[in-house]
Amino acid sequence: MRLLLTSDSHDHWANLAEAIIQGKERGCSVMLFAGDFISPLGVEVLAAFPGPIHLVLGNNDGEGLGLRQQLAHHSHIRLHYHFGESVMEESFEGLSFHMNHYPHLARLAAESGRYDVVVYGHTHTVHQEELPNGTLLLNPGEVCGIRTGKATAMVFDTATRVVELLALGQRARSER
Repeated sequence: MRLLLTSDSHDHWANLAEAIIQGKERGCSVMLFAGDFISPLGVEVLAAFPGPIHLVLGNNDGEGLGLRQQLAHHSHIRLHYHFGESVMEESFEGLSFHMNHYPHLARLAAESGRYDVVVYGHTHTVHQEELPNGTLLLNPGEVCGIRTGKATAMVFDTATRVVELLALGQRARSER
């Protein structure tokens, strides 16, 4: 199984659409979004991914009510938000995953040894690290490309535990 890992779109819907296209081309059947989606207006772009989507909130997802209202129209999108905490804990193909937006919480989760893969966002910086306990700690970077100048996402293969970094924004530039 392949998962599309994304974070920090900050309303850059063309790059998010491209991440979804590239994920589909690579056979991704599940999508994870690690926060800072931002506006409910982009839910239709997100909903174009055909498989299950797991979403956590970030520090810039201020329009939570509107976002939840729009997400309610799409049964394949699940917002992980319970009692003020936005954390996903799921299993895919026998691997346990934890996802939240914040690097310090992600590191604690990874160091606990309870998870095979921990995904986070917030820093806008690509990060891939295997901890001594075998947990993979992954940040797919930023879909928006505004902080680092590089719009990115990742594909994770559960069978091989191989991570592929996707460069986004290339199609839009080549069409100019």
